[in-house]
Amino acid sequence: MSDHERRDFTKQTLKWGGALTLLAAFSPARLVFGAGPGGPPGKAPGGPPSGKAGGPPAGMGNPLKMMEQNPFLQRDDLEDALKSMYMTYDSSRPYPHKFNDVISKGQLECLEFIVSKGLEKEYVEHYVTTMKPILQRIKQQVAQEGPEKALYGMFEGTTCSYQLMERIDVKQGERNFPCPYGPALERCKQWLPERFFMKWEDVCNKWCIPSWQGFAKEMEVKIAITPGETCVVKLA
Repeated sequence: MSDHERRDFTKQTLKWGGALTLLAAFSPARLVFGAGPGGPPGKAPGGPPSGKAGGPPAGMGNPLKMMEQNPFLQRDDLEDALKSMYMTYDSSRPYPHKFNDVISKGQLECLEFIVSKGLEKEYVEHYVTTMKPILQRIKQQVAQEGPEKALYGMFEGTTCSYQLMERIDVKQGERNFPCPYGPALERCKQWLPERFFMKWEDVCNKWCIPSWQGFAKEMEVKIAITPGETCVVKLA
């Protein structure tokens, strides 16, 4: 192995190590070294079935190969993503920052203007209209697989939600998650005085609830929404 190849291998190994630390926190170890998402325990995606009872699951014998075949670990921008996440969570002045700061604050700035002009109804209608192609596609899945697919499409199944919400707890017929706007609005009012005047209830009643209800209507499902520090959305 040349010096150049050795440096590349070391850099790749360090990147994988950091990524695997994150991956292991979110998934059982078997998802990294054994079955991939959706695969049965002890069977790697596309690999042979497990050996005799008591033996190691398939894929455990060659974790390096599993890492090389993992699309997440092969992303070219993974190093920058890990660095950005570390820098974000390492920043705690004047308050602990989070990955969704920019999107939550940007939405709040937009809503502050919209609400102050009394245009929230038009804004929600426009938003739902722009989402119709996606919502119609989810509607077809709902017709085939049931209304649970609507909740999946609105929340854990779309980057628009899991990039905004710190976590999404999935239950049959129900999703709940910490409100991404309440704490952000409180911090904005504290550190940016005279810039935000709307209330947290405005965000709930003039943005979140009508938007989600608009989505549900397009997909022809009924939902019940309970806003709060933890928002709850259920099939009705």
